[in-house]
Amino acid sequence: MLGLYENNPFLSRLLAATQRSAVFFNTLVLDAAHDPTDRSTWPTIALVQEVMAPYGVSSRRNIETIVARFVETGFLSRHEVAADRRVRLLVPTEKMVAHDLDWVRVYYSPLAVMFPGCGYAPPMRRDPIFRTAVRRASRPGLGDAVKLLANNPAITFIMNRDAGMMVLIKLVQTGAAAGPAALDFSDLAKRFGISRTHVRRLLRDAEQEGLLGLSKASVTLEPRLVAAFDRFLADCMAGFHALFHFAMSSPEMANSTAIGCKGPTGSS
Repeated sequence: MLGLYENNPFLSRLLAATQRSAVFFNTLVLDAAHDPTDRSTWPTIALVQEVMAPYGVSSRRNIETIVARFVETGFLSRHEVAADRRVRLLVPTEKMVAHDLDWVRVYYSPLAVMFPGCGYAPPMRRDPIFRTAVRRASRPGLGDAVKLLANNPAITFIMNRDAGMMVLIKLVQTGAAAGPAALDFSDLAKRFGISRTHVRRLLRDAEQEGLLGLSKASVTLEPRLVAAFDRFLADCMAGFHALFHFAMSSPEMANSTAIGCKGPTGSS
């Protein structure tokens, strides 16, 4: 994730916050899963607003603003429907799909390292057919992402701040999960295209929540936050593994040579 967003202020500001990344992700899923013959599945702004409602992090008006920004920056386009020219479908551009291929590769990179015999080659080689299949497979479980956040309030607290998760990942990387790590507000701000004031406020608010400790020049993540981070990653990996099998059993991936695998507990 740091490879995608660190020292890339534009992408970090655009996508490294829960509400914007959720709109981005849900739009990709709705596009992949929609049935042109079933109007209820068409990826319209209204449907995006509907699936975003359970997140409770953004108003309908704000979702319109986010979508407009994605259109403006070349990630989304609006297409008329021949059967009803009043309707505009939200269609991912090549630019959006390319970024999603990067996202999917990141999702499966840890699993590919831990379980090299599981056949994770399609996401690791950025297979566009797999990307579509895994996004389509995600449609029935969109509510699971909401539950994952609801069940981990410490991570949700961080993720609801612009670039909050990126800052947390960077602090873990620098050793703050094991003890005091050097802290430079200006450096963190520059890395993720946010203000120094925002970084300071984020970390001070997290300290008030009991998630970390701050001193003049260092930060230490509290065990509660470290455990929440580990749980969040484990939940994500389990979810991605399940989606992999759903995607690989889809008709479009029927000719893949990828194989199933046994996890450490012996279950698929």
